[in-house]
Amino acid sequence: MARDDYNALIEAEFREELRDNISELEVTVGNLRSAAVPLRQGATRVRSIVARINRLSVAMDFSLLSLTLRRFTDYMHDLDEPTDRNLDDLAIFADILSGLLVGEIDAAANEAEFFRSLPARRPVDLGDVEHLNVEVLLVEPQRSSANIIARELHQCGYKVTNARTAREGLDLAARTRPDLVISSAVLDILSGVDLGCALAAMPSTESIAFCILTSFDRDHPFLVKLPKSCGYLHKGGNFGVDLSNELQRFGLM
Repeated sequence: MARDDYNALIEAEFREELRDNISELEVTVGNLRSAAVPLRQGATRVRSIVARINRLSVAMDFSLLSLTLRRFTDYMHDLDEPTDRNLDDLAIFADILSGLLVGEIDAAANEAEFFRSLPARRPVDLGDVEHLNVEVLLVEPQRSSANIIARELHQCGYKVTNARTAREGLDLAARTRPDLVISSAVLDILSGVDLGCALAAMPSTESIAFCILTSFDRDHPFLVKLPKSCGYLHKGGNFGVDLSNELQRFGLM
């Protein structure tokens, strides 16, 4: 079989499986609305569907789909009892996946604008932060720490995307253009300092606010190469105060 024919066959099989998974997602959301399945069981099923699509999409070069699945995965994290508002968002995700599948959504659409349009988890009672449309990219390899920080940001009404490595964070920052990047100082091969320097050096990302998250003191030699505009968040008891101060300094409150 010729390479082109083989690739076409793989894509056809992927699209067929994606269509089946979207149908299952739509049925699951409908069952949740009608209380035909318990909330926790339905939420678990949705997470399973998203994970399945993620595995299927690994071999596909489909950038808007990968962004949709990233937001969808973040949205479903620890969501055990979806509210009616959550179910509305899940239905939107299903519509977007379907639109990508059949070509109703332009595959060449601006990635940053597309990403901002996707549903994001918000507090049940947003109060006076309902108007916020602020994207935060959190680069933190420790899942427990990432969950705590993301939860605090969510409660302020911010949209949060999680990345585990500097390379992943750099790719997402360039593609989605968040309003703020918060990175742990210690990551993998590349550090949070490397990430901050890279973002500041590129014209496409130099205007993105950046904060380093660290247990080091501000004057520690490890942090000396950070851009002057970099914000500082100390891990520990003062984190909440530091975060509030930096959000205010960057005009994100």
